[in-house]
Formats: sequence, C-alpha cells, structure tokens
Amino acid sequence: MLAEIINCSFLDADDYHPLLNKEKMRKGIPLSDEDRIPWLETLRDALQESLASRKIVILGCSALQKQYRNILRSTDPNYELGRCASEVKFVLLDAKAEVLAARL
Repeated sequence: MLAEIINCSFLDADDYHPLLNKEKMRKGIPLSDEDRIPWLETLRDALQESLASRKIVILGCSALQKQYRNILRSTDPNYELGRCASEVKFVLLDAKAEVLAARL
C-alpha cells in the first residue's frame, strides 16, 4: 500500500529466495545465516539498479538482524559501515501480537 501511495515499485523479498530456501521454509526448517546471506546479497543487487537510476523502491523484507540491514545498506556506494547516512532507509512495522495474529 505504501508503494501505491508514493507511486513507486514494490519488491517482495520472499520472491527472491532460491528454491532450496523456499523448500526449507515449506518444511518448517529455519533458515541459517548461510541460507540468508546470499539471498540478502541478491536483494542488495536488485536494489542497486533502483538506486543507480534514482528511483524509489519499497522492499518488503524481514531484515531483523543488524548485519542483514547492513548488507542492504551496502546498496548505497556512499554507505560506510557504522555511519547512519545511507540512501537506504528502514521502516519498522510494530504491532501487538494480537493484531498480527488476526491479520494472519
């Protein structure tokens, strides 16, 4: 909905998982960092094109760990690890467990 409101593209991070990751998730097997890092790097690469062309894009992604967010921030060639200045911004969607359960 946010992408529609600000008239930009939306990318769903789940669409970028390799088949092996999707199969693990279907079986209820948690993904390891070994599974996630290449996926996050693929997302980073997908974001680079938008950033290079100065297009706004919304990426729906549960980048819960700081290291995951840093991989996505590295899309910005001017980003320096540990500094907050980056073209990549994050929005935390915060809701009570009851609200999330009702929406699922």
